[in-house]
Amino acid sequence: MSLDLIPLKQSNAPHLHNRVCVEVMNSFPSTTDEERDGGYFTHADRNYNHKYYCGACGQLMRDPVQTECGHRFCKACHKTALKELKMCPSCLREKDILENVSIVMFEKCFKDRAIEKEILNLEVACPNQGCTWTGPLREFEEKHKMNCEQNLQRCPFSVAGCKEMISSHQMDEHIQASVQHHLNCILRCLQEIKKVPSESLTPKGTIEDLKIEETKPPEWRKELSQGETAQEELKVKLQTFENIVTVLNREVGHTLNTVSEREKWIKEQDSEIAQLKRKVRQNEKSIYLKDVVIAELQLHLEVLENTSHDGSFTWRISDVSRKMKDARDGRTTSVLSPPFYTSRCGYKLCLRMYLNGDGLGANTHLSLFLVIMKGKYDLILEWPFSKKVTFKLLDQCNRDHHVISAFKPDINSASFLRPTRSMNVASGCPQFLTLAHLRSNWHHYVAEDTMFIQAIVEG
Repeated sequence: MSLDLIPLKQSNAPHLHNRVCVEVMNSFPSTTDEERDGGYFTHADRNYNHKYYCGACGQLMRDPVQTECGHRFCKACHKTALKELKMCPSCLREKDILENVSIVMFEKCFKDRAIEKEILNLEVACPNQGCTWTGPLREFEEKHKMNCEQNLQRCPFSVAGCKEMISSHQMDEHIQASVQHHLNCILRCLQEIKKVPSESLTPKGTIEDLKIEETKPPEWRKELSQGETAQEELKVKLQTFENIVTVLNREVGHTLNTVSEREKWIKEQDSEIAQLKRKVRQNEKSIYLKDVVIAELQLHLEVLENTSHDGSFTWRISDVSRKMKDARDGRTTSVLSPPFYTSRCGYKLCLRMYLNGDGLGANTHLSLFLVIMKGKYDLILEWPFSKKVTFKLLDQCNRDHHVISAFKPDINSASFLRPTRSMNVASGCPQFLTLAHLRSNWHHYVAEDTMFIQAIVEG
């Protein structure tokens, strides 16, 4: 720390410091960066007790020491003042430097740990512009100082001419994005270094120069020889740096070309991906349409497999308990069977069952009816429909107690005329089976909640 820091900077502190001996301080050479580590540079949000401020730099003391003359300083500030000023700045300010004893007392010091603990517990604010952090000085030094997002640092290539100030968390991004700029800075520095030896050299080789050199003392010739050797070494290093820069420039150019090719390849791939996506959407649409067709074909195939063409049809009714409950509650009063035919080109028929009865059998009987449906061959068939129909509720236990009921169609009923709509009004046996009989013999006619009805059309 150069002694121009001795005039204390805390102008807002309570009458701590006055500018002292500026001419004397500026006469001393600057010290190294290691010795410039003075007090803590923070924005204090209030004025602290004067005992916390360094008697040299005027900031909150870092590693405080107390001299025998009773004044406190940062450890580094004490070392610098002792080396350059050779007297106590506070005593000098107080005009108390009267005897050599004051200088001796200033040399002797001890670490003041009590004051150090008090200083580290002081509430301070982050000095970085835009940062609103506040907290104990100890926490600022140990954690926040290095992690502050507003902490601007010089670029590592500042020695080569880069003037950017970057926050610590953006340093890697800056270095990666400024490779070309940093290479140019290094190249300019090397070019400047190359100019220095050639400009500082004096013409040699004349007889007069040789005679003059012979008159020089041996020490001078030795120093000249060492200088020429250092110059040759510098030229070799310079050439090495130039070769490195050339290689780096070539690598950067190759990298840029590679990046350009990659970008072009990525664009081509994006175009191909877009085309493939369009094809995938078209194929998905085609597959969906085919799935619909397949589902329709499967349904049609199931109908064909379950359809009878000989006038005899067995109807399997599952979930009987649930369907009977739905019928009692009025949600679904009847169920329809799949269609069946009296022959390959015969009448198209189906059965309708009311599980809680209908008409005369409402709420007391199981009602079973025949339904004439509109078929493809109705134009060549005889009307009205007049064939005998027999219904059977199959006994699944003893196989010999089937419930059987038969009827002959009423040819005057509209239910048996040629259909003009999809199906005629159902007609048959409204009192096919009492519900009481069905419940009392439930295990005979319903097994695994399934019932079987058989219809036989004769003639």
